[in-house]
Amino acid sequence: MSRITVLVMTALLFCAPGQSKEKHLPTGEMSNEGVHVAATVIDSDQLKEIFGSDFANLYSVIEVTIAPRNGKPVEIRLDDFLLRSGQTGEHTGPLMAAQIGGQGALVVKRGDPPRSKTGFGGGFGGIMMGGGAMGAPDTTDRSKVEMKESAEKDPLLAMLKRKILTGKTITEPVTGLLFFPLEKAKPKHLALVYTTPSGKIRTEFK
Repeated sequence: MSRITVLVMTALLFCAPGQSKEKHLPTGEMSNEGVHVAATVIDSDQLKEIFGSDFANLYSVIEVTIAPRNGKPVEIRLDDFLLRSGQTGEHTGPLMAAQIGGQGALVVKRGDPPRSKTGFGGGFGGIMMGGGAMGAPDTTDRSKVEMKESAEKDPLLAMLKRKILTGKTITEPVTGLLFFPLEKAKPKHLALVYTTPSGKIRTEFK
């Protein structure tokens, strides 16, 4: 290989438009005869780009695209979605926009987490813990949940309402965000479960 060829190849490598810097966001897919769902875990950087805030990393945020199949309409309900952490055993449903921003937002003040006989800790408000055979957890709630009191409208609320998936009946694909109160959960440990009229479907993220 001539020296000129080496120089040209090196220049092309360094001039490539940021391909090596592109970030891979964990994705997953699930489907049955009535619906197909594509899901992507949104990271802190993307949240800052969209909302100007990463919400102090209090949430695991999933972007979902829901597409009806076989010409059948799909009724979207937030209660049909569940996010599980295989690492901690926690599982929770998504929040509405008003629970994240605005005067109705929940502010969670952490105390000492509940402890089980196995030393397992947890206890974010609204999160359910997986059971285990090693011992019953201490269910004493040491967290205090307060309603945020504010005379001014949270500037994030309008954006959240536009971006968060809302309940409705669809005949065409729609895309929206789901905010789950799972703090700093690693995507590789997450599984999204969606209950449809034809049964539950599930995906993990890679």
